[in-house]
Amino acid sequence: MLGDTAVAVNPTDERFRAAIGRRLVLPLIGRVIPVVADDFVDPKFGTGAVKVTPAHDPNDYAISQRHGLPRVTVIDGHARMTADAGQAYQGLDRYKAREAVVKDLQAQGWLEKIEDYPLSVGTCQRCKSVIEPLLSTQWFLKTQPLAEPAIRVVEDGTIRITPENYKKIYLDWMYKIHDWCISRQIWWGHRIPAWYCDACGEIMVARETPAACPRCANASLRADSDTLDTWFSSGLWPFATLGWPDDTTDLHRFYPNNLMIMGFDILFFWGARMIMLGLKFMNDVPFRELYIHALVRDAERQKMSKTKGNVLDPLEVTEKYGTDAVRFALAISAAPGTDIAFSEDKVESYRAFANKIWNAGRFILMNLQNMPEKQQSQLARALEPIPGLGFEPVASADSLALADRWIFSRLATVTREMEDALADYRFHEAAFKIYHFFWHEFCDWYVEWVKPEITGPVQGDKVPPPWINLGRVFEASLHLLHPFMPFITEELWHLLPQRNLSDSISLKDFRLVTERVADPISEKQFEKVQELVVTARNAKAEMNLQKVKPSLQVAAEDLRLLEIFRTHQDAILRLSAMQAMHLTRGRLAADLPDVRSGVSFDLRILHEEKVDPDAERARLRKDKQKLEQQLAQVRTQLGNQNFLARAPKEIVRGAEHRMKELEEHLRKVSDSLERLG
Repeated sequence: MLGDTAVAVNPTDERFRAAIGRRLVLPLIGRVIPVVADDFVDPKFGTGAVKVTPAHDPNDYAISQRHGLPRVTVIDGHARMTADAGQAYQGLDRYKAREAVVKDLQAQGWLEKIEDYPLSVGTCQRCKSVIEPLLSTQWFLKTQPLAEPAIRVVEDGTIRITPENYKKIYLDWMYKIHDWCISRQIWWGHRIPAWYCDACGEIMVARETPAACPRCANASLRADSDTLDTWFSSGLWPFATLGWPDDTTDLHRFYPNNLMIMGFDILFFWGARMIMLGLKFMNDVPFRELYIHALVRDAERQKMSKTKGNVLDPLEVTEKYGTDAVRFALAISAAPGTDIAFSEDKVESYRAFANKIWNAGRFILMNLQNMPEKQQSQLARALEPIPGLGFEPVASADSLALADRWIFSRLATVTREMEDALADYRFHEAAFKIYHFFWHEFCDWYVEWVKPEITGPVQGDKVPPPWINLGRVFEASLHLLHPFMPFITEELWHLLPQRNLSDSISLKDFRLVTERVADPISEKQFEKVQELVVTARNAKAEMNLQKVKPSLQVAAEDLRLLEIFRTHQDAILRLSAMQAMHLTRGRLAADLPDVRSGVSFDLRILHEEKVDPDAERARLRKDKQKLEQQLAQVRTQLGNQNFLARAPKEIVRGAEHRMKELEEHLRKVSDSLERLG
């Protein structure tokens, strides 16, 4: 209050229209100040008349610039009152001065009322002291001449910003840019290259320390104690680290660079500054692409903060779950334009994935040790990728097995999809592709399919094709996994036969397979086999027959489909835990017991074990009642608008997925009850 130099009102406020242009006397100080009209004032805020203290408030400072108001500094650098605050308060600490001002206002009858009022106060991050804004002399950089070329290079595509929405944010900032205060009152940093002559007041800015004042020849000069803003120094980083201003080999080789990656919170502070200063000093952009990555937040999507106590120590998390699991959890969550909700539960699930990779490698290597040494040497040579082709399948004497054609075709598809995703910075998509391929296709299907051939003894002198094909797909999978999980893949790669310990998987060619292994027909045929196995497994589970091996009757109109089932019946029976399979052309009658229908086939479980209909009916009714209760709970949760508005997106998606699972399970139980009658 002691530094007020005006009272501002909104020009549309009828209550004060007559007061605009008049003057009033500031209580306690006796300073005569004007009433000014300014659009910044909100008529609905308080009384609608706002005191203006230009020397101690940024908004008031802007008002003073528009109206030519004086700026009176009443608090010094030690938070004590200055002489301009009045003789009664000079030298008082700011808090003591406030008590004295309130007391004097009361004594002179100028205080109408006292009430509690919440307001935002800036505090020091370290000591929590309240920060008092002060006027001070600072160095500024005129930014408009720097911003114009930095705008052009983004608009014309010289620099590509990904995701695209951050390009608009960048341009909005640059078009509305203000002059940049580049001086800081901190101990460490690049010192501002300015010197002062106290004798005549001359200010000198130079590359080297001046010997004397050019105006009065005074040799006693005072160096500026301020340092450059950290972001100014950081903006020089792309070329200052490469030997600039000298013309070095590194500068020619690495400037401009290809790609810069940063968080969106420093896009303007650092990204824009590097572009502006690079164009100014190097006459070229510092990078061709700028990728904006997500911020890692806690499980409730709050920004991590020491004050909130929700900060995770990455060293502790990696020590607990492994670095690869942490990396993969971050990568698979890094959808462009969205932040990452980080939780230890998510990391723990990908530690299980790392264990899956290790166990698959251990299974392959363990069985490899049982192979004769001569075959091991052959396998080591066979596992090397074919020059120009990569890891292609090897056929047996008869023909290439369906499972081999399928897995190599899927490998080609996944490789292509991952390369496309990585090229567009869709890291989450690339991570999901290799996760699904390795766990659900390679491990759950291909390894299980070829297991009898791998675990059995090697016949003859040559390595069987299934061994070579399994090894090639496994090594190709390690290559695809390596960017996300570098440590476990490097370890397993070195354990494969005849690996040179001086090599690294990260330095090997990423070409894994050629497109000539693509085989969509084999993929569709194998999908039919998968559908049959999964349907048979589900039927056994619904009928509570997991502990027995019943027979299976399969009917289909398509003779080619039946031939595929017949050709691979050994694998189908083994994977579905069935005793025998009977194939029939046509479709099964709907009124037959235990019939399940697929898209292009029907199947029926044939079992001799007698099931008590009453007991089975009671069990199913109990399951149905339990499922209905669980489903009602989930539906109530998803019907709660507060839950939908406040819960993290992944929690809501999980509840929706759970509801669909319960609905499907309830449908199957109800169908089973209906069949029992």
